[in-house]
Amino acid sequence: MVSETQINQADPNPQVEKDTLHSGEVSARLLMDIFVNHFKLLTGEALLASKLASVWYDKQKSQEDLVNGLEYAKAQEWIVALDEAFRLTEAGFQAADVADE
Repeated sequence: MVSETQINQADPNPQVEKDTLHSGEVSARLLMDIFVNHFKLLTGEALLASKLASVWYDKQKSQEDLVNGLEYAKAQEWIVALDEAFRLTEAGFQAADVADE
């Protein structure tokens, strides 16, 4: 499981107002979009938690939404948590495609 310390390796900028999504599903779909469209990952490939968090915070999203999105994505089996990374599943890859339509 990825620890909060690993997520905090890419600290949010406190000077920037955050866009809060308030939905685990919306956050998870944005995360899948980052996996597939930003990092160009394919099913079975892994992404370091710190790299994911860095892009998330660059999009000015909150840490709460990041955690909620990760939990939703894991529950939907869109990603699998590794030691310091997440592996994208076929379902997660498909969820990113749905988010782009």
